[in-house]
Amino acid sequence: MSIQTAIEKFNGKIAWTTPIRLVLDTNVVLDWLVFDDPFMSALRAGVRDRRIDLLTHQPAIDELRRVLGYKQLKLDAARQAEVLAEYQTNTTIESLPQDFSLERLLLPPGFPRCRDPDDEHFLALAFHTHADALISRDKEVLALRKRAEKFALKILDVQQMIALLNRDDA
Repeated sequence: MSIQTAIEKFNGKIAWTTPIRLVLDTNVVLDWLVFDDPFMSALRAGVRDRRIDLLTHQPAIDELRRVLGYKQLKLDAARQAEVLAEYQTNTTIESLPQDFSLERLLLPPGFPRCRDPDDEHFLALAFHTHADALISRDKEVLALRKRAEKFALKILDVQQMIALLNRDDA
């Protein structure tokens, strides 16, 4: 299902007919859960109201756990555990193909690849779960948009996601 079919017009308002299924890269998760950026309020509301289903898998959880430990974030162990628990509470762990691994992403021939291996598993997660979109702030991931569309994978930046989610308030 595409994002366009996930919503329908009703009396000039947008009514969500099914939750939008999104994959968030780690930087977007940090904006949402660590930095508590006000511009993420539409995402927070959508998750709270169950209009958004956030998809994850173990490699994304492991990466978030690792990133939360970065010294520059200045998060103590208790805050790291709190953020990780909130992430896991608000996401759905998806099953991937049986032989899937970080070394075997099981993507079709010609599927766009990212130079940063830390981003590859987000592309694979979004592809294999038929997510409505992968939300990223990474320029290399965003550069893959056109090529990913050939494989029915939509990649949006944060501003595009916010614009989409804020249409509900229009």
